[in-house]
Amino acid sequence: MSAVTSTEEVIARPVVMSRIGYIAGATIFLIFLVTAVVMPHANAGAQFGVKDQIGTGVLGLILGGLFLMLTRPRLRADATAVRLRSFLGGWRTVPWDLVVAVEFPSKVRFARLVLPADETLAIYAVQRLDGERAVDVMRRLRALFAATHSTR
Repeated sequence: MSAVTSTEEVIARPVVMSRIGYIAGATIFLIFLVTAVVMPHANAGAQFGVKDQIGTGVLGLILGGLFLMLTRPRLRADATAVRLRSFLGGWRTVPWDLVVAVEFPSKVRFARLVLPADETLAIYAVQRLDGERAVDVMRRLRALFAATHSTR
Protein backbone atom coordinates (compact mmCIF):
# COMPACT_ATOMS: atom_id res chain seq x y z
CA MET A 1 0.00 0.00 0.00
CA SER A 2 1.19 3.47 -0.73
CA ALA A 3 1.72 6.03 1.98
CA VAL A 4 -1.21 8.28 2.69
CA THR A 5 -0.55 11.97 2.36
CA SER A 6 -2.28 14.59 4.48
CA THR A 7 -4.23 15.78 1.44
CA GLU A 8 -5.76 12.40 0.58
CA GLU A 9 -9.49 12.22 1.05
CA VAL A 10 -11.68 9.13 1.04
CA ILE A 11 -15.16 9.74 -0.34
CA ALA A 12 -17.83 7.06 -0.58
CA ARG A 13 -21.53 6.63 -1.23
CA PRO A 14 -23.69 3.52 -1.62
CA VAL A 15 -23.97 2.69 -5.32
CA VAL A 16 -26.24 -0.35 -5.47
CA MET A 17 -28.59 0.93 -2.78
CA SER A 18 -28.80 4.29 -4.55
CA ARG A 19 -29.84 2.56 -7.76
CA ILE A 20 -32.46 0.59 -5.85
CA GLY A 21 -33.73 3.81 -4.27
CA TYR A 22 -34.03 5.66 -7.58
CA ILE A 23 -35.74 2.76 -9.36
CA ALA A 24 -38.13 1.98 -6.49
CA GLY A 25 -38.99 5.64 -5.97
CA ALA A 26 -39.74 6.19 -9.64
CA THR A 27 -41.73 2.96 -9.86
CA ILE A 28 -43.89 3.78 -6.83
CA PHE A 29 -44.52 7.31 -8.12
CA LEU A 30 -45.50 6.04 -11.58
CA ILE A 31 -47.83 3.41 -10.15
CA PHE A 32 -49.64 6.00 -8.06
CA LEU A 33 -49.71 8.44 -10.98
CA VAL A 34 -51.26 5.87 -13.32
CA THR A 35 -53.72 4.92 -10.59
CA ALA A 36 -54.70 8.58 -10.19
CA VAL A 37 -55.24 8.98 -13.93
CA VAL A 38 -57.41 5.86 -14.39
CA MET A 39 -59.21 6.25 -11.06
CA PRO A 40 -62.41 7.88 -12.39
CA HIS A 41 -62.73 5.38 -15.27
CA ALA A 42 -62.07 2.09 -13.43
CA ASN A 43 -63.88 2.88 -10.23
CA ALA A 44 -65.91 -0.32 -9.64
CA GLY A 45 -68.90 1.75 -8.62
CA ALA A 46 -67.13 4.27 -6.37
CA GLN A 47 -67.16 7.97 -7.13
CA PHE A 48 -63.69 9.54 -7.38
CA GLY A 49 -63.20 13.22 -7.98
CA VAL A 50 -60.29 15.47 -8.89
CA LYS A 51 -59.34 15.84 -5.23
CA ASP A 52 -58.99 12.07 -4.93
CA GLN A 53 -56.78 11.99 -8.01
CA ILE A 54 -54.59 14.80 -6.70
CA GLY A 55 -54.37 13.10 -3.30
CA THR A 56 -53.32 9.81 -4.87
CA GLY A 57 -50.68 11.57 -6.96
CA VAL A 58 -49.31 13.47 -3.95
CA LEU A 59 -49.25 10.27 -1.89
CA GLY A 60 -47.25 8.58 -4.67
CA LEU A 61 -44.85 11.54 -4.72
CA ILE A 62 -44.33 11.30 -0.95
CA LEU A 63 -43.87 7.53 -0.90
CA GLY A 64 -41.57 7.64 -3.93
CA GLY A 65 -39.57 10.41 -2.27
CA LEU A 66 -39.09 8.30 0.84
CA PHE A 67 -37.19 5.77 -1.25
CA LEU A 68 -34.74 8.52 -2.18
CA MET A 69 -33.52 8.45 1.41
CA LEU A 70 -31.58 5.34 0.36
CA THR A 71 -29.34 7.64 -1.70
CA ARG A 72 -28.34 9.92 1.21
CA PRO A 73 -25.50 8.10 3.06
CA ARG A 74 -22.07 9.59 2.46
CA LEU A 75 -18.55 9.24 3.85
CA ARG A 76 -15.81 11.85 3.69
CA ALA A 77 -12.57 11.16 5.52
CA ASP A 78 -9.33 13.10 5.51
CA ALA A 79 -6.32 13.41 7.82
CA THR A 80 -8.29 15.29 10.47
CA ALA A 81 -11.65 13.52 10.79
CA VAL A 82 -14.29 11.20 9.39
CA ARG A 83 -17.55 12.81 8.30
CA LEU A 84 -20.61 10.58 8.04
CA ARG A 85 -24.12 11.21 6.80
CA SER A 86 -26.85 8.66 7.41
CA PHE A 87 -30.32 8.14 5.95
CA LEU A 88 -31.73 10.92 8.13
CA GLY A 89 -30.14 14.01 9.60
CA GLY A 90 -27.02 15.93 8.80
CA TRP A 91 -23.31 15.31 8.83
CA ARG A 92 -21.59 13.82 11.88
CA THR A 93 -17.89 14.54 12.34
CA VAL A 94 -15.70 12.14 14.29
CA PRO A 95 -12.05 13.16 14.84
CA TRP A 96 -9.52 10.41 14.17
CA ASP A 97 -8.34 10.73 17.79
CA LEU A 98 -11.61 9.13 18.92
CA VAL A 99 -11.50 6.24 16.45
CA VAL A 100 -10.12 3.00 17.88
CA ALA A 101 -10.60 0.87 14.75
CA VAL A 102 -12.19 0.76 11.31
CA GLU A 103 -13.82 -2.60 10.70
CA PHE A 104 -16.14 -4.46 8.39
CA PRO A 105 -17.16 -7.73 10.09
CA SER A 106 -18.19 -10.54 7.78
CA LYS A 107 -21.74 -10.85 9.15
CA VAL A 108 -22.57 -7.12 9.02
CA ARG A 109 -23.97 -5.19 6.02
CA PHE A 110 -22.19 -1.91 6.73
CA ALA A 111 -18.67 -0.94 7.72
CA ARG A 112 -18.26 0.70 11.08
CA LEU A 113 -16.04 2.86 13.21
CA VAL A 114 -15.17 1.56 16.66
CA LEU A 115 -14.99 4.26 19.30
CA PRO A 116 -13.84 4.01 22.95
CA ALA A 117 -15.88 1.75 25.25
CA ASP A 118 -16.81 -0.47 22.28
CA GLU A 119 -19.24 2.09 20.89
CA THR A 120 -19.70 1.74 17.13
CA LEU A 121 -20.89 4.03 14.37
CA ALA A 122 -22.22 2.43 11.19
CA ILE A 123 -20.77 3.75 7.95
CA TYR A 124 -23.85 3.34 5.75
CA ALA A 125 -21.96 4.64 2.72
CA VAL A 126 -19.79 1.49 2.70
CA GLN A 127 -22.04 -1.52 2.16
CA ARG A 128 -21.51 -5.17 1.40
CA LEU A 129 -23.80 -4.83 -1.66
CA ASP A 130 -21.15 -2.68 -3.37
CA GLY A 131 -18.60 -5.51 -3.48
CA GLU A 132 -15.23 -4.37 -4.83
CA ARG A 133 -16.09 -0.69 -4.37
CA ALA A 134 -16.54 -1.33 -0.65
CA VAL A 135 -13.27 -3.25 -0.50
CA ASP A 136 -11.41 -0.38 -2.18
CA VAL A 137 -12.94 2.22 0.15
CA MET A 138 -12.09 0.11 3.20
CA ARG A 139 -8.46 -0.27 2.06
CA ARG A 140 -8.13 3.49 1.63
CA LEU A 141 -9.95 4.21 4.89
CA ARG A 142 -7.76 1.77 6.82
CA ALA A 143 -4.65 3.29 5.25
CA LEU A 144 -5.82 6.74 6.29
CA PHE A 145 -6.55 5.42 9.81
CA ALA A 146 -3.07 3.90 10.01
CA ALA A 147 -1.46 7.12 8.77
CA THR A 148 -3.30 9.24 11.33
CA HIS A 149 -2.47 6.87 14.19
CA SER A 150 1.19 6.27 13.30
CA THR A 151 2.24 9.67 14.67
CA ARG A 152 1.28 8.74 18.26
